[in-house]
Amino acid sequence: MIKKKIHNFEIGTLNYFATRAFLVGVTFNALINVVKRDSWIIPLISIPLDILFILLINKIIDYEPDLNLPQKIIKLFGKTLGKIILILISIFIIIMGILNYLTLNNFIQSQFLTRTPLIAIAILFMITIFYILCKGINVIAITSNILFYINIFLFFISFSGLISSFELTNLKPMFQSSLPDYLSGLNSYYAFHIVPMFLLTMIPKNSVENPKFKKTLIISTIISSITMGAVIFATLSTLGYELTSLYEYPEFHVLKQATIVGASSRIESILVIQLIFDIFIYCTLIIYMFSNSINELFNFKKINYIYLFGCILITIGTVYAAKYNVYLDNLMVNIIPIISSIFTIFITLITYFKIIFSKKKKTS
Repeated sequence: MIKKKIHNFEIGTLNYFATRAFLVGVTFNALINVVKRDSWIIPLISIPLDILFILLINKIIDYEPDLNLPQKIIKLFGKTLGKIILILISIFIIIMGILNYLTLNNFIQSQFLTRTPLIAIAILFMITIFYILCKGINVIAITSNILFYINIFLFFISFSGLISSFELTNLKPMFQSSLPDYLSGLNSYYAFHIVPMFLLTMIPKNSVENPKFKKTLIISTIISSITMGAVIFATLSTLGYELTSLYEYPEFHVLKQATIVGASSRIESILVIQLIFDIFIYCTLIIYMFSNSINELFNFKKINYIYLFGCILITIGTVYAAKYNVYLDNLMVNIIPIISSIFTIFITLITYFKIIFSKKKKTS
Protein backbone atom coordinates (compact mmCIF):
# COMPACT_ATOMS: atom_id res chain seq x y z
CA MET A 1 0.00 0.00 0.00
CA ILE A 2 2.87 2.35 0.79
CA LYS A 3 4.72 2.97 -2.48
CA LYS A 4 6.89 5.85 -1.45
CA LYS A 5 8.95 6.48 1.65
CA ILE A 6 7.58 8.90 4.24
CA HIS A 7 9.96 11.48 5.73
CA ASN A 8 10.60 11.91 9.44
CA PHE A 9 9.40 15.49 9.25
CA GLU A 10 6.02 14.27 7.96
CA ILE A 11 5.78 11.84 10.89
CA GLY A 12 6.49 14.79 13.18
CA THR A 13 3.74 16.94 11.65
CA LEU A 14 1.22 14.09 11.89
CA ASN A 15 2.10 13.74 15.57
CA TYR A 16 1.90 17.51 16.08
CA PHE A 17 -1.67 17.65 14.78
CA ALA A 18 -2.80 14.45 16.50
CA THR A 19 -1.59 15.55 19.94
CA ARG A 20 -3.33 18.93 19.61
CA ALA A 21 -6.60 17.56 18.24
CA PHE A 22 -8.67 17.84 21.42
CA LEU A 23 -7.50 21.31 22.40
CA VAL A 24 -10.64 23.06 21.11
CA GLY A 25 -13.55 22.67 23.49
CA VAL A 26 -12.15 19.61 25.29
CA THR A 27 -8.60 19.71 26.71
CA PHE A 28 -8.79 23.45 27.38
CA ASN A 29 -12.18 23.20 29.13
CA ALA A 30 -11.14 20.14 31.13
CA LEU A 31 -8.02 21.91 32.44
CA ILE A 32 -9.88 25.15 33.20
CA ASN A 33 -12.47 23.23 35.22
CA VAL A 34 -9.84 21.40 37.27
CA VAL A 35 -6.70 23.54 37.69
CA LYS A 36 -8.18 26.93 36.76
CA ARG A 37 -5.50 29.66 36.41
CA ASP A 38 -2.68 27.11 36.42
CA SER A 39 -4.02 25.36 33.32
CA TRP A 40 -1.22 26.72 31.12
CA ILE A 41 1.38 24.95 33.30
CA ILE A 42 0.01 21.44 32.71
CA PRO A 43 1.24 21.09 29.08
CA LEU A 44 4.74 22.02 30.22
CA ILE A 45 5.01 19.78 33.29
CA SER A 46 3.57 16.86 31.30
CA ILE A 47 6.57 16.73 28.94
CA PRO A 48 8.36 14.00 30.99
CA LEU A 49 5.13 11.95 30.80
CA ASP A 50 5.09 12.55 27.04
CA ILE A 51 8.64 11.23 26.70
CA LEU A 52 7.89 8.15 28.83
CA PHE A 53 4.93 7.26 26.61
CA ILE A 54 7.06 7.80 23.48
CA LEU A 55 9.68 5.37 24.81
CA LEU A 56 6.96 2.75 25.28
CA ILE A 57 5.35 3.10 21.85
CA ASN A 58 8.77 3.36 20.21
CA LYS A 59 9.36 -0.21 21.38
CA ILE A 60 6.15 -1.20 19.59
CA ILE A 61 7.21 0.69 16.46
CA ASP A 62 10.64 -1.00 16.44
CA TYR A 63 9.11 -4.49 16.65
CA GLU A 64 8.72 -6.10 13.21
CA PRO A 65 9.36 -2.82 11.34
CA ASP A 66 7.67 -4.06 8.15
CA LEU A 67 4.29 -4.47 9.88
CA ASN A 68 1.66 -1.97 10.99
CA LEU A 69 0.03 -2.14 14.43
CA PRO A 70 -2.86 -4.53 13.61
CA GLN A 71 -0.43 -6.97 11.99
CA LYS A 72 1.87 -6.76 15.02
CA ILE A 73 -1.03 -7.40 17.40
CA ILE A 74 -2.04 -10.55 15.49
CA LYS A 75 1.56 -11.81 15.38
CA LEU A 76 2.15 -11.17 19.09
CA PHE A 77 -1.10 -12.45 20.56
CA GLY A 78 -2.27 -14.97 17.97
CA LYS A 79 -5.40 -14.86 15.84
CA THR A 80 -8.03 -15.32 18.55
CA LEU A 81 -6.73 -13.03 21.29
CA GLY A 82 -5.20 -10.68 18.73
CA LYS A 83 -8.54 -10.18 17.00
CA ILE A 84 -10.28 -9.51 20.32
CA ILE A 85 -7.68 -6.84 21.12
CA LEU A 86 -8.09 -5.33 17.64
CA ILE A 87 -11.86 -5.20 18.02
CA LEU A 88 -11.47 -3.38 21.37
CA ILE A 89 -8.98 -0.94 19.85
CA SER A 90 -11.29 -0.34 16.87
CA ILE A 91 -14.27 0.39 19.13
CA PHE A 92 -12.20 2.73 21.28
CA ILE A 93 -10.70 4.75 18.43
CA ILE A 94 -13.99 5.09 16.56
CA ILE A 95 -15.63 6.47 19.72
CA MET A 96 -12.78 8.93 20.19
CA GLY A 97 -13.06 9.84 16.51
CA ILE A 98 -16.79 10.54 16.87
CA LEU A 99 -16.24 12.69 19.96
CA ASN A 100 -13.49 14.65 18.24
CA TYR A 101 -15.43 15.10 15.00
CA LEU A 102 -18.47 16.18 17.02
CA THR A 103 -16.32 18.89 18.62
CA LEU A 104 -15.31 20.16 15.18
CA ASN A 105 -18.87 20.22 13.86
CA ASN A 106 -20.31 21.81 17.02
CA PHE A 107 -17.65 24.49 16.88
CA ILE A 108 -18.22 25.35 13.23
CA GLN A 109 -22.01 25.32 13.57
CA SER A 110 -22.11 27.44 16.75
CA GLN A 111 -19.55 30.02 15.64
CA PHE A 112 -19.93 30.27 11.86
CA LEU A 113 -22.84 28.32 10.32
CA THR A 114 -25.61 28.65 12.88
CA ARG A 115 -28.38 28.01 10.34
CA THR A 116 -26.67 25.08 8.64
CA PRO A 117 -27.73 21.55 9.71
CA LEU A 118 -25.00 19.66 11.53
CA ILE A 119 -25.22 16.76 9.10
CA ALA A 120 -24.41 19.05 6.16
CA ILE A 121 -21.24 20.27 7.88
CA ALA A 122 -20.27 16.73 8.86
CA ILE A 123 -20.69 15.39 5.31
CA LEU A 124 -18.76 18.28 3.78
CA PHE A 125 -15.65 17.71 5.87
CA MET A 126 -15.93 13.93 5.62
CA ILE A 127 -15.88 14.04 1.82
CA THR A 128 -12.47 15.72 2.00
CA ILE A 129 -11.22 13.21 4.56
CA PHE A 130 -12.41 10.29 2.42
CA TYR A 131 -10.67 11.69 -0.65
CA ILE A 132 -7.34 11.99 1.18
CA LEU A 133 -7.69 8.51 2.67
CA CYS A 134 -8.22 6.98 -0.77
CA LYS A 135 -4.90 8.51 -1.87
CA GLY A 136 -3.02 6.63 0.85
CA ILE A 137 -0.82 7.39 3.84
CA ASN A 138 1.73 9.23 1.69
CA VAL A 139 -0.82 11.86 0.65
CA ILE A 140 -2.06 12.08 4.26
CA ALA A 141 1.54 12.77 5.33
CA ILE A 142 2.12 15.33 2.57
CA THR A 143 -1.15 17.08 3.42
CA SER A 144 -0.12 17.20 7.07
CA ASN A 145 3.23 18.66 6.02
CA ILE A 146 1.62 21.50 4.05
CA LEU A 147 -0.95 22.26 6.75
CA PHE A 148 1.81 22.37 9.38
CA TYR A 149 3.50 25.37 7.75
CA ILE A 150 0.18 27.20 7.57
CA ASN A 151 -0.61 26.22 11.15
CA ILE A 152 2.69 27.48 12.57
CA PHE A 153 2.41 30.73 10.60
CA LEU A 154 -1.10 31.38 11.93
CA PHE A 155 0.00 30.44 15.45
CA PHE A 156 2.78 33.03 15.49
CA ILE A 157 0.47 35.65 13.97
CA SER A 158 -2.16 34.91 16.63
CA PHE A 159 0.25 34.89 19.58
CA SER A 160 2.15 38.01 18.54
CA GLY A 161 -1.15 39.78 17.85
CA LEU A 162 -2.30 39.08 21.40
CA ILE A 163 0.86 40.16 23.25
CA SER A 164 -0.37 43.73 23.63
CA SER A 165 -3.50 42.39 25.37
CA PHE A 166 -1.66 40.29 27.96
CA GLU A 167 -2.37 41.11 31.60
CA LEU A 168 -0.16 38.90 33.75
CA THR A 169 -2.19 39.82 36.82
CA ASN A 170 -4.96 37.68 35.32
CA LEU A 171 -2.80 34.63 36.08
CA LYS A 172 -2.70 35.40 39.80
CA PRO A 173 -2.97 33.85 42.31
CA MET A 174 -0.90 30.98 40.97
CA PHE A 175 -0.46 27.45 42.36
CA GLN A 176 -3.74 27.56 44.27
CA SER A 177 -4.93 24.11 43.13
CA SER A 178 -4.40 21.01 45.27
CA LEU A 179 -2.23 18.02 44.35
CA PRO A 180 -5.29 15.90 43.40
CA ASP A 181 -6.39 18.72 41.08
CA TYR A 182 -3.02 18.74 39.33
CA LEU A 183 -3.11 14.95 39.00
CA SER A 184 -6.62 15.13 37.58
CA GLY A 185 -5.45 17.82 35.15
CA LEU A 186 -2.50 15.67 34.08
CA ASN A 187 -4.82 12.71 33.55
CA SER A 188 -7.11 14.78 31.31
CA TYR A 189 -4.09 16.05 29.41
CA TYR A 190 -2.75 12.52 29.03
CA ALA A 191 -6.10 11.24 27.73
CA PHE A 192 -6.55 13.97 25.11
CA HIS A 193 -2.98 14.93 24.25
CA ILE A 194 -0.71 11.91 24.74
CA VAL A 195 -3.09 9.07 23.83
CA PRO A 196 -3.56 10.26 20.18
CA MET A 197 0.17 9.68 19.70
CA PHE A 198 -0.64 5.95 19.66
CA LEU A 199 -2.04 6.42 16.15
CA LEU A 200 1.50 6.77 14.80
CA THR A 201 2.14 3.06 15.51
CA MET A 202 0.02 2.40 12.41
CA ILE A 203 2.90 3.45 10.18
CA PRO A 204 5.48 0.67 9.64
CA LYS A 205 8.95 1.83 10.55
CA ASN A 206 10.44 0.58 7.28
CA SER A 207 8.05 2.80 5.31
CA VAL A 208 9.91 5.84 6.65
CA GLU A 209 13.11 7.05 5.03
CA ASN A 210 15.99 6.87 7.52
CA PRO A 211 13.50 6.40 10.40
CA LYS A 212 14.11 8.27 13.65
CA PHE A 213 10.74 7.80 15.29
CA LYS A 214 11.81 8.39 18.88
CA LYS A 215 13.63 11.66 18.20
CA THR A 216 10.92 12.87 15.81
CA LEU A 217 8.08 12.13 18.24
CA ILE A 218 9.87 13.75 21.17
CA ILE A 219 10.62 16.97 19.27
CA SER A 220 7.16 17.27 17.70
CA THR A 221 5.42 16.49 21.01
CA ILE A 222 7.44 19.14 22.86
CA ILE A 223 6.55 21.68 20.16
CA SER A 224 2.90 20.64 20.44
CA SER A 225 2.96 20.99 24.24
CA ILE A 226 4.60 24.41 24.06
CA THR A 227 2.04 25.71 21.55
CA MET A 228 -0.85 24.33 23.61
CA GLY A 229 0.56 25.91 26.76
CA ALA A 230 0.98 29.16 24.85
CA VAL A 231 -2.66 29.10 23.66
CA ILE A 232 -3.93 28.58 27.21
CA PHE A 233 -1.52 31.19 28.60
CA ALA A 234 -2.57 33.76 25.99
CA THR A 235 -6.26 33.12 26.64
CA LEU A 236 -6.05 33.33 30.42
CA SER A 237 -3.78 36.37 30.46
CA THR A 238 -6.00 38.18 27.96
CA LEU A 239 -9.52 37.28 29.08
CA GLY A 240 -8.88 36.34 32.71
CA TYR A 241 -10.04 33.15 34.41
CA GLU A 242 -13.61 34.25 35.13
CA LEU A 243 -14.38 35.24 31.53
CA THR A 244 -12.48 32.27 30.11
CA SER A 245 -14.54 29.82 32.18
CA LEU A 246 -17.78 31.34 30.84
CA TYR A 247 -16.96 30.85 27.15
CA GLU A 248 -17.59 27.50 25.46
CA TYR A 249 -14.66 28.12 23.09
CA PRO A 250 -12.40 30.66 24.85
CA GLU A 251 -9.47 29.81 22.56
CA PHE A 252 -11.55 31.16 19.67
CA HIS A 253 -13.00 34.22 21.38
CA VAL A 254 -9.57 35.42 22.52
CA LEU A 255 -8.55 35.71 18.85
CA LYS A 256 -11.02 38.60 18.56
CA GLN A 257 -8.52 40.57 20.66
CA ALA A 258 -5.67 39.94 18.22
CA THR A 259 -4.22 42.96 16.42
CA ILE A 260 -1.95 43.00 13.37
CA VAL A 261 0.27 45.97 12.53
CA GLY A 262 -1.38 47.97 15.30
CA ALA A 263 -4.89 47.65 13.90
CA SER A 264 -7.57 45.25 15.07
CA SER A 265 -9.97 43.62 12.65
CA ARG A 266 -12.21 40.57 12.43
CA ILE A 267 -9.41 38.15 11.62
CA GLU A 268 -10.34 35.47 14.14
CA SER A 269 -12.15 33.48 11.44
CA ILE A 270 -8.84 33.12 9.60
CA LEU A 271 -6.64 32.57 12.64
CA VAL A 272 -8.89 29.81 14.02
CA ILE A 273 -8.16 27.64 10.96
CA GLN A 274 -5.06 26.42 12.81
CA LEU A 275 -7.31 24.76 15.41
CA ILE A 276 -9.49 23.15 12.75
CA PHE A 277 -6.46 21.59 11.03
CA ASP A 278 -5.66 19.64 14.22
CA ILE A 279 -9.04 17.90 14.27
CA PHE A 280 -9.02 17.31 10.52
CA ILE A 281 -5.71 15.41 10.54
CA TYR A 282 -6.62 13.51 13.72
CA CYS A 283 -9.92 12.26 12.28
CA THR A 284 -8.12 11.22 9.09
CA LEU A 285 -5.64 9.16 11.15
CA ILE A 286 -8.47 7.68 13.22
CA ILE A 287 -10.30 6.38 10.15
CA TYR A 288 -7.01 5.18 8.64
CA MET A 289 -6.19 3.13 11.74
CA PHE A 290 -9.77 1.88 12.14
CA SER A 291 -9.99 0.80 8.50
CA ASN A 292 -6.66 -1.03 8.56
CA SER A 293 -7.67 -2.80 11.77
CA ILE A 294 -10.96 -3.90 10.19
CA ASN A 295 -9.08 -5.00 7.08
CA GLU A 296 -6.78 -7.15 9.21
CA LEU A 297 -9.79 -8.70 10.94
CA PHE A 298 -11.84 -9.51 7.84
CA ASN A 299 -9.30 -9.29 5.00
CA PHE A 300 -11.26 -7.13 2.55
CA LYS A 301 -9.76 -6.80 -0.92
CA LYS A 302 -10.60 -3.12 -1.43
CA ILE A 303 -9.75 -0.96 1.57
CA ASN A 304 -11.39 2.11 0.03
CA TYR A 305 -14.74 0.56 0.88
CA ILE A 306 -13.65 0.31 4.51
CA TYR A 307 -12.54 3.96 4.43
CA LEU A 308 -16.03 4.81 3.18
CA PHE A 309 -17.60 2.72 5.92
CA GLY A 310 -15.43 4.44 8.56
CA CYS A 311 -16.36 7.89 7.23
CA ILE A 312 -20.08 7.04 7.25
CA LEU A 313 -19.83 5.51 10.73
CA ILE A 314 -18.20 8.62 12.22
CA THR A 315 -20.63 10.94 10.39
CA ILE A 316 -23.71 9.06 11.62
CA GLY A 317 -22.22 8.71 15.10
CA THR A 318 -21.50 12.46 15.20
CA VAL A 319 -25.04 13.43 14.18
CA TYR A 320 -26.53 10.99 16.71
CA ALA A 321 -24.17 12.04 19.52
CA ALA A 322 -25.03 15.71 18.91
CA LYS A 323 -28.46 15.02 20.45
CA TYR A 324 -26.73 14.38 23.78
CA ASN A 325 -24.31 17.33 23.84
CA VAL A 326 -25.27 18.33 27.38
CA TYR A 327 -24.42 14.90 28.78
CA LEU A 328 -21.30 14.52 26.63
CA ASP A 329 -19.78 17.72 28.02
CA ASN A 330 -19.77 16.19 31.49
CA LEU A 331 -18.48 12.86 30.19
CA MET A 332 -15.61 14.51 28.32
CA VAL A 333 -14.44 16.28 31.46
CA ASN A 334 -14.99 13.62 34.12
CA ILE A 335 -15.40 10.13 32.66
CA ILE A 336 -13.79 9.84 29.22
CA PRO A 337 -10.27 10.85 30.44
CA ILE A 338 -10.28 8.04 32.99
CA ILE A 339 -11.53 5.42 30.51
CA SER A 340 -9.11 6.61 27.83
CA SER A 341 -6.12 6.57 30.18
CA ILE A 342 -6.84 3.12 31.62
CA PHE A 343 -7.50 1.56 28.21
CA THR A 344 -4.43 2.96 26.44
CA ILE A 345 -2.09 2.28 29.33
CA PHE A 346 -3.37 -1.31 29.47
CA ILE A 347 -3.03 -1.91 25.69
CA THR A 348 0.36 -0.20 25.52
CA LEU A 349 1.81 -2.10 28.48
CA ILE A 350 0.57 -5.56 27.49
CA THR A 351 1.91 -5.03 23.97
CA TYR A 352 5.21 -3.66 25.29
CA PHE A 353 5.76 -6.56 27.71
CA LYS A 354 4.65 -9.11 25.11
CA ILE A 355 7.35 -7.77 22.79
CA ILE A 356 9.95 -7.98 25.58
CA PHE A 357 8.86 -11.53 26.41
CA SER A 358 8.90 -12.66 22.77
CA LYS A 359 12.41 -11.29 22.26
CA LYS A 360 13.69 -13.05 25.39
CA LYS A 361 12.04 -16.25 24.22
CA LYS A 362 13.88 -16.04 20.88
CA THR A 363 17.27 -15.45 22.50
CA SER A 364 16.88 -18.23 25.07
